[in-house]
Amino acid sequence: MKIAAFFDVDNVLVAGQTQQLMIFHFFRKRKIKFEKIPLLLRISLWFLLYKIGVVSEGFGLMEEGYKLVKGLRVQEFNDLLYNFFKSEVKPRIYPQALEKINFHKKQGHEIVLVSKSNKNLVDIIKNYLQLSFSIATELEVENEILTGKIKGDIIHGEKKLEAIKKLVPEKEWNLKESYAYGDHYSDLPLLRAVKHACVVNPDRKLKKEAEKNGWPIFYWQLKT
Repeated sequence: MKIAAFFDVDNVLVAGQTQQLMIFHFFRKRKIKFEKIPLLLRISLWFLLYKIGVVSEGFGLMEEGYKLVKGLRVQEFNDLLYNFFKSEVKPRIYPQALEKINFHKKQGHEIVLVSKSNKNLVDIIKNYLQLSFSIATELEVENEILTGKIKGDIIHGEKKLEAIKKLVPEKEWNLKESYAYGDHYSDLPLLRAVKHACVVNPDRKLKKEAEKNGWPIFYWQLKT
């Protein structure tokens, strides 16, 4: 059995919410119409409330957000995402996260990104960091065009752990000896399932839970 290190992406590996950043990047590139501004504002408010722990779920709103890219060809979407990664995501990667990733690589651990963000973007990050595997929200595609719908589950909360457990027989991950890094109290199911739960830039509820369980709490920042 293999020891794995599961990393959330938003606010653990990358400073900020990648989905929110992506949507506004696409808007600036004029891939999202002006009449969608009210939806953009609603999404921004939800991400703010999510970060401070006021809300834990907003799947309906997240699904609405993916409708903003409906009709884009997959290749165009991936090209836009790669440019977005280079300009806005890469500079936001926490140096402390890179140090932890290097630690796990040296230990021979299998490093896995687990995120509610879209898999196209998460795979770009995974490939840049030369990591093993990713589990993320998949977007539905028909005839190489995005339908604006989600394929399967949003990888969030309990769904993160469920998705990991489905892959355990194939990947041979030993959860009882593995690591997980999370920032939000919705990450608790995964954090409780591993031996080494690590909390990064936590919201109030997760910080309280981490203190109760004696989990290490990290406060990572970008270099100025």
